[in-house]
Amino acid sequence: MKKRDKGIEAYFTIEASLILLMVISCVVFVVCFLLFWYNRCLMEQDLNLIAVRAAQSNSKSMEELEVVISSWQSEYMTDKYYAWSAEDKVISLQKNWYDLRQTGKLLLGNRVWKAQVSGKAMRIDPATFLRLCRRSLT
Repeated sequence: MKKRDKGIEAYFTIEASLILLMVISCVVFVVCFLLFWYNRCLMEQDLNLIAVRAAQSNSKSMEELEVVISSWQSEYMTDKYYAWSAEDKVISLQKNWYDLRQTGKLLLGNRVWKAQVSGKAMRIDPATFLRLCRRSLT
């Protein structure tokens, strides 16, 4: 039987295990952050679509508008969020501008990441839109 040389140290294995742990932790953090950012961008895109849809609708009151938006959402929007819960949606109309705000939470383990997005759209009639386009061309 061969004797083991006691002069050889195994510090390289310990350093490699610590570095691997840090690399895996960084990768998991980046994946979680990108998941959060992706869902936030989806929520912002959906909110801007709703703002444009609200500006195009012919509803006279906010109650009619909320009914139109909820029916449109249930018809066209799909559940594409992962571990994301959308919360309050606030719609306000001021001087022909629709302002929408929505908050959401991403649940990852015992951590909660919150985000708030907003969208704006101007409500104009077709004749005004054509006049604005004509002005921008000249």
